[in-house]
Amino acid sequence: MPFTDPGGVYRSDTEAWKVDQLVVDRRYQTLVLNRLTDLTGHTWEEIDTSPELGLTLCELPDLAAIEQALVGGFLEGVRRSRQGEYDPADPIPALDLLLYALRTSFEERYDGWSPPMAKNRLLDGVQGSPYTGGGRPDELAPAVQADLARMTAPGVGPHVGILDSKIVPHPDLEGRFLASAKDIYTGAAPHPSPVGHATFVAGVILKHAPDAVLVMRSILDNRGVEVSSWAVAKAMVGFLKTDVRVLNLSFGCTTHDNRPPTVLERAVQRLSPAIVLVAAAGNHGRPTPRRRAARITEVTPVWPAACADVVAVGARGAEFSPKVPWVNVLADGLAVTSTYLTGEVDVVERLLNGEVAVQDKLQFNGYAIWSGTSFACAAVVGEIAARAVAQNISARAAADLIVAESADEVLAELSL
Repeated sequence: MPFTDPGGVYRSDTEAWKVDQLVVDRRYQTLVLNRLTDLTGHTWEEIDTSPELGLTLCELPDLAAIEQALVGGFLEGVRRSRQGEYDPADPIPALDLLLYALRTSFEERYDGWSPPMAKNRLLDGVQGSPYTGGGRPDELAPAVQADLARMTAPGVGPHVGILDSKIVPHPDLEGRFLASAKDIYTGAAPHPSPVGHATFVAGVILKHAPDAVLVMRSILDNRGVEVSSWAVAKAMVGFLKTDVRVLNLSFGCTTHDNRPPTVLERAVQRLSPAIVLVAAAGNHGRPTPRRRAARITEVTPVWPAACADVVAVGARGAEFSPKVPWVNVLADGLAVTSTYLTGEVDVVERLLNGEVAVQDKLQFNGYAIWSGTSFACAAVVGEIAARAVAQNISARAAADLIVAESADEVLAELSL
């Protein structure tokens, strides 16, 4: 049964979003606000705006009153619109009622047109996520060492972006990444396992592209989750101001209607002409009782990987890697060894109710063995960067070559 947690997040078996926040296109912000006032007598408060995304994030402080103003005229209509997608017994969230009322009023007046507006959805964490998984906690184990090739031309290699958890200082990564103080993890043990995810991803990329300069940005909390699509999208477009030409996105989310979150889709549209976006396809290819209960199937799209302008990466030969047509490339994602945390680590998993459970406690010495499409994604990012340098071509041209060369393998393994 869906519920709203104490933090104001609506959680169902397939998605999570802020109950009182609305994202609107900046071009139509006044138009939508006027319609909101006409329909309900209430207004919103602007929280943030992004010229790069062309979107504004708004808060609805009077949501309960807005709901009461709309129930009489729109409740039955929104019930009908949800048939086949939602459990009829589930209560209709106030934000769904408002979005239906706004869209319907515009569509009736303008022959089916309505301005872009959407929820501020949460993205899953990189590990132990409620819906699709990331780096899978049951696959995490200590390792003796990871073999990272050393730099041949320090500081002059291609700039590769990583949008992930904070990075952990590590001797193998010294001098090989750029990060602000807020993007570096300095916590004491026991460390939550997801905080080592970016460090693991960084090591994988450097295995394939040893001269790469990693540009780190953290958007996941230390336990790997609780990040809004708004925060992710703003961080994504922030890379437009850097020298990054390929960006690693080892996270994702599902939605109840299987459509991409508006904010995330807009970020992809803004970034993709300038930066190659590479994303993990998810780890939901193996049916489990939990995923069946959550109505996540082996072919449910994960965003941003399933967006048209993103290179989606699956894990070669891995049962957990989804066999879906939007996967473009396969790479090693089983029992990968890379850089990680040092000391005692709490192996944690995010539950469907939003809570974090400690599954195990393990001791690490700076390296780990891990499985997931997150790390297959990192391998492809490294290959793109290395190919671009070796052949003196753009990152886009390198990505296109790798996708083309992978076509037969993808078709064979995915049985498409």
